[in-house]
Amino acid sequence: MSGPFGSDQWMYSSGGYEIDQSLRFNDDDSAYLTRTPASAGNQRTWTWSGWVKRGNIGITNVIFQQRDDYNNSPQFNLQFKSDDTIRIIEQSGGANVGLYDTTAVFRDVSSWYHIVVAFDTTDSTEADRVKLYVNGTRITSFNSPDHWPLNYDSAVNTTVRALIGAQRPNASSTLNNYLDCYLADVHFIDGQALDPSYFGETDADYGHWKPIKYTGTYGTNGFYLDFGNSSSLGEDQSGNSNDWTANNLAATDVVLDSPTNNFATLNPIWEGSSVQGALSEGNLKCVSNENSTFSITGGKWYWEVNVSNTTGYTGIGFTNGPYTQYLRWAAAYGSWINGSAGTLNVGNQTAISNGVVMIAFDADNNKAWFGVDGTWFGSGDPSAGSNSTIDLVDSSTGKWVPESNHQAGDSAVYNFGQDSSFAGNKTAQGNTDANGIGDFYYAPPSGYLALCTQNLPEPTVAPADHFNTVLYTGTGTTQSITGVGFQPDWVWIKSRSDVDNNIVQDAVRGVTRQLFTNLTDAETNYTNGVTSFDSDGFTVATSNWSNENGQTRVAWNWKANGTGVSNTDGTITSTVSANVDAGFSIVSYTGTGSNATVGHGLSQTPDLVIIKSRSGAFSWIVQDTFSGSLGYLTLQTSDAKSTTYNSIFFNNTLATSSVIHLGSDQTTNLNSMIAYCFHSVDSFSKVGTYLGNGSSDGPFVYTGFRPAFVLVKSTQSTNQWYIYDTKRDSYNPEQSLLIPNSSGAEFAWQHVDFLSNGFKIKSGNWDWNYPGKILFLAFAENPFKYANAR
Repeated sequence: MSGPFGSDQWMYSSGGYEIDQSLRFNDDDSAYLTRTPASAGNQRTWTWSGWVKRGNIGITNVIFQQRDDYNNSPQFNLQFKSDDTIRIIEQSGGANVGLYDTTAVFRDVSSWYHIVVAFDTTDSTEADRVKLYVNGTRITSFNSPDHWPLNYDSAVNTTVRALIGAQRPNASSTLNNYLDCYLADVHFIDGQALDPSYFGETDADYGHWKPIKYTGTYGTNGFYLDFGNSSSLGEDQSGNSNDWTANNLAATDVVLDSPTNNFATLNPIWEGSSVQGALSEGNLKCVSNENSTFSITGGKWYWEVNVSNTTGYTGIGFTNGPYTQYLRWAAAYGSWINGSAGTLNVGNQTAISNGVVMIAFDADNNKAWFGVDGTWFGSGDPSAGSNSTIDLVDSSTGKWVPESNHQAGDSAVYNFGQDSSFAGNKTAQGNTDANGIGDFYYAPPSGYLALCTQNLPEPTVAPADHFNTVLYTGTGTTQSITGVGFQPDWVWIKSRSDVDNNIVQDAVRGVTRQLFTNLTDAETNYTNGVTSFDSDGFTVATSNWSNENGQTRVAWNWKANGTGVSNTDGTITSTVSANVDAGFSIVSYTGTGSNATVGHGLSQTPDLVIIKSRSGAFSWIVQDTFSGSLGYLTLQTSDAKSTTYNSIFFNNTLATSSVIHLGSDQTTNLNSMIAYCFHSVDSFSKVGTYLGNGSSDGPFVYTGFRPAFVLVKSTQSTNQWYIYDTKRDSYNPEQSLLIPNSSGAEFAWQHVDFLSNGFKIKSGNWDWNYPGKILFLAFAENPFKYANAR
C-alpha cells in the first residue's frame, strides 16, 4: 500500500505492540472512572502504569486517586499540578505522609507520556520507596520531597473508593480537578513494584520509548484498562473482573489516537496563554484561533471540521506558520481569504451556520479543495486532481499548518482522522484513508491520508547516528570520551563549570588543529588536546583547554564523511567531507583573494554556511541562504545581521545547490579557509527563523522533531548567540545556557521547553525572544513520527 511519498514506508517501522485506541477525558464534562475494591490488597507494594496525552495545560489534572469519601484520611493522589509538574502525594489526617513534586514540567500536548509509579514502602532506602518514571527514565529531582515512612500502609489497595480522572479533595466536598487528556493502556499491579521495562522499551532505531505488551500477573486488585469495549469503557482486561464505572463518558470518547499512532490535534502551545481554556474535547474543539500539532511539508492530506452556530467569522484552512501566507474559508460569509493582506480574492460560496467542512490538501502540487456536507465546491475532484478550489500563492516555506480562526460564540470540532463523531455531535461513519487508517465522516479522496504519525514518511536518517551530545569531566590525564555512537568528524567542546574558550576541531583540518568560536584567532596545532577521533567518541590528552582536571564539559559531535575528498564544482578546488543524507559538510579550501566559487559537496543549497580563516585573525562569517536575503552574522560577536561587506565576502550572491560564492576579501577568500555547511533535513535538522515577541509566553517553533540541540541568534539586535541541549537539561524547562561568542561558564537563564515537535520560548528576556527575526539551527533527538512528549 502506497504512502504519502509513493512508497510503503508509512508502516510503523518501530513495530511490535500496537495500542489501538485511547479514552478521551474532557474536564468540562466532569468525566471520570470509579471503583471501590471489595477487599484490600497489598497496601505497601504496587505499580501504576499508563500512557497520557495532555489536553488543557496550566490546570490541576488528577490522574489517579484513592481516598475515604467520609473521612479526611487516608488519601493518595497522582496528578498534574497547575504549574504542569507531576505530584505524587499521600495524606493522613490532613497531614502529608509523603510528597513528591517534580522540578521538571510536562506541558507537551503534541504526543504521549508514559508514566509509571512503583510504590514499595518495604524498601530500606527511603528515596526508593516511591519511584516515578516518565518515558522509561526515572525522575529523581523533586522540590523539597517528603519520603514515605518505612512499611507505611498506603490508601491505595484499601476498600475505599478509587478514581481515575478526578479527586474528592476532602470528605465534605464534591469531585473536582477533572482530568483533561487522553489515557491509554492503563495497568495496575497489586503486590509488585515494577520498573518501566515491564511495559515499554527503548526503540533500537530511533531511541524513543515505546510500549510493549505486559505479560505478568496483576494480583488481587490489579486491573488492565485498554478501553477497547466502547459499551463498557471501564472493563478490566486483566482477567480479574475489576471493572470500573464510567461517569459522564460515552462510547464516542473512545478514539483512535494512541501511543502507537499519534493523531494531530489543535495546539494550545502555539498561541499560548491567549487560548488557554478555548480548547476542549482533547484539543479538537476550538472557540478561538489555533494551529495544529502537525505541519505539512509534502503529500496528500484530508481532514474535516464540524462547524456549529456560526454567525460571525469562522475561518477554516491552513497557514505557513509565520502567517505570511494563509488560506481560510469564512463559513458564515462563504468567502475565501487568501494571502497575508486579508483580501477576498476568490468567488463566494454558500454560507453555512452548521455543517461538516471537508479539506483536501495536495502539498506536492500546492492545490487545495474545500467542500461542505459531502460536496466539493466548484465540482472539485481531489482524487483526479481537477478543479481545485484554489492554488496556493506562496509555497516557498514548504510548511503548512492546519488552522482555525473564530470569533467569540462560534465553535468548531476538528477531526484529523481520530473521531468522526466530532466528540459525540454526529453519528460516527467509520471511513478510512488510503492506508486503511482513521475514522472519517466522509470518505477521504483517493490517495489522501489522515494526519497521524503512522502516515508520516519514514525518516531518512536516524538522528543519533549523525549528531550527539556527550558530557564529561576533565581529569588532566589522557582519557577516552565515549558514548557518541559514531566516529565524529566535527567536535565542538565547551567548559561548563569554568571560563574557557569554545573549541572546534574537525577531521578535514586534522584532529589536533583548533579554532575558537569566541575568538578571531588563527588556527592552532595543539597536540595535548583532542588527539584522535574514535569509533565511539574521541580521546583527550592533558590539555587545559579540553581536559582540565575537575572541569565539567560538553561536547557536541557531528558526523561528516572522514578526512574528505577533492571537489571541483567551484573555480577553487576544495576538500570536502560531506554527509549528504544528514545535510552537513566540512569544506577546506585555499582562497585566491578574488571573486570565486567553491564546492560544498551537498545535494542541495545549504541553509547556513559558517566560514573562518585558518591562517589569519579574521571574523567567523555566517551566511543564511534559506531566507533568500543577503546578509551575514559574525559568530564571535553579538553583532546584528549586516550587509556592509556582502560584496567582498560573498560577491553579493547566495550559495547554490553546488557552490558557495566568495568575494575578494581575506576574511572569506585568502589563504587557508574552512567552512561548515548545513541544510535542513526532515525529521533530523532545521535551519530557520522565528519572530520573537518579547513576552514570557513566547513563540512556538515547529521543527518536525524533538530537539536535542538548538543554537539561536537574533538577527536584528546585538544579543548573544545561545545554545541549549537535552544532555545538560534532561527535562523541561531548558535553562542551562552556553554562549558560542563568549568564554563564559554555563549559567541558568531564559527558559525554553523542548517538545516532541519543536520548542517553545518561555522567557520574556529579549536574547531568545527579541521582537523581530531570530535565526536558529536545531538537531533532533527523535523524529516527530516516533517522539514521546517531553
